[in-house]
Amino acid sequence: MVADIFVQFMSPSVMLFLTVGVICGIIGGCLPGISPSMVIALLLPASLYMPKVASIALLMGAYQGAMFGGSISAILINTPGTASGAATVLDGYPMAQKGQAGKALSMALYASCTGGFIGCVFLLIGAESLAAVTLQFGPPEYFGLMVMSLMLIAGLAGKSLLKGLLAAGLGLGAATVGIEAIYGARRFTFGNPNLLDGLSNLSLFIGLFAFSEVLVMLLKSREELNEKPEIRGRTGEHLTFAEFWSCIRTMGVASSIGAVIGILPGLGGSTAAFLAYAETQRRSKTPELFGTGHLPGVAATESANNAVCGGALVPTMTLGIPGDVVTAILLGALVAQGIKPGPLMFTENIGDVYMIYIALILSVFVLLAVGVVGVPFFARLLNIPKSMLFPLILVICVIGTYASRSNYFDCLVMFGFGVVGYILKRGEIPIAPMVIAFVIGGGLENSLRQSLILSDNSAMIFVTRPICLILLIISLLLLVFMLRRNMKTGKPAAG
Repeated sequence: MVADIFVQFMSPSVMLFLTVGVICGIIGGCLPGISPSMVIALLLPASLYMPKVASIALLMGAYQGAMFGGSISAILINTPGTASGAATVLDGYPMAQKGQAGKALSMALYASCTGGFIGCVFLLIGAESLAAVTLQFGPPEYFGLMVMSLMLIAGLAGKSLLKGLLAAGLGLGAATVGIEAIYGARRFTFGNPNLLDGLSNLSLFIGLFAFSEVLVMLLKSREELNEKPEIRGRTGEHLTFAEFWSCIRTMGVASSIGAVIGILPGLGGSTAAFLAYAETQRRSKTPELFGTGHLPGVAATESANNAVCGGALVPTMTLGIPGDVVTAILLGALVAQGIKPGPLMFTENIGDVYMIYIALILSVFVLLAVGVVGVPFFARLLNIPKSMLFPLILVICVIGTYASRSNYFDCLVMFGFGVVGYILKRGEIPIAPMVIAFVIGGGLENSLRQSLILSDNSAMIFVTRPICLILLIISLLLLVFMLRRNMKTGKPAAG
């Protein structure tokens, strides 16, 4: 079976889509304001019309490419193209100021590929083992697990616990629209037949991430929209094999940190990158060099944030719970292709599992090839003014949303969530908890109601099931910890 799937990926058309995905990901990642989640959301409509293998190749390639792309702008213009690239600024830009941009970009590329490969190893090792354990889970255990995930996401996605919980609540509310699964009751449809199937995942994703950013840009001055960033040190020294080899251990440790962080819901690439950077500096014999243009600093951050890709797919594939906001969108894409993530996927649809494995591993090698050839070209994309870029994004938003179901109402929903995303950004309320809560909201509600049906509406079922009880206790401890942390830092939960 594995050989047959691998042969499918080796076809010219599938490799073309994989390469296109990597290129789109790098371009979206290196342009400030275009996040990996936005890239995936914009590619999602096109993927729905592709064969399953080509669709997965396109999206996995974009996922890996976007994680690396953020380092290009971080190194050249001191502005990370993605949140996960923020830590790369610390040593990448100082290297560019020294005329070592070429060396920094090469290190970022090789570290990203190393981290991506190690993340794949964690996915191969961890996913099937975790799936075997979760086969023992019933509705109460899934409910406890999803509650714990929501607490992690709400507490770690923003500075204010209340804002994180508010965003998660909005996502859960959006997930209740439509016909509910147990009794078939209509909820929040307001007599509109377009809402009977619930809110479109695609409309919500594109609205919150892409269209909201267009609205933000509309309020910028003409000078800001047409401003071209100053690019420092585009040419310079090249990375030697000895320099690369000297960072091998750093990349191994940082990649392991990134993969583990990716498995935990809600943390993401930026957390992994900063933790890996801090650990690398702590272990270094010359910690004073970090922040001055030190090569191991770039190696640590880039290997960690790309290793998150494989790690984040572990809970996505085994539990149907996205590890971060990007995998939340990928989860929607997999479901749209008829793939149902969860523990049964490893017994009933093992071919789909191998398909995702192969796509992610191949995307690492394609990223390496595209990066070696294309980094100088991608750097030139930073000269594109936002006044030209965002009208194009607006057109893609409308066409992509409409094309998915040929429904104008989906475009209205997209515009509505674009306004919601804009309001959240102005209020500094994190969007990630809302998206992830929306994706898992249906499963959370179904697990709760199925548990109550099994126990004749007795909540004691959540206490008498040991695994569920442990998960709920952890959730409560997380809530207490986050409240205490907010109080100690002088930032009350009210935001």
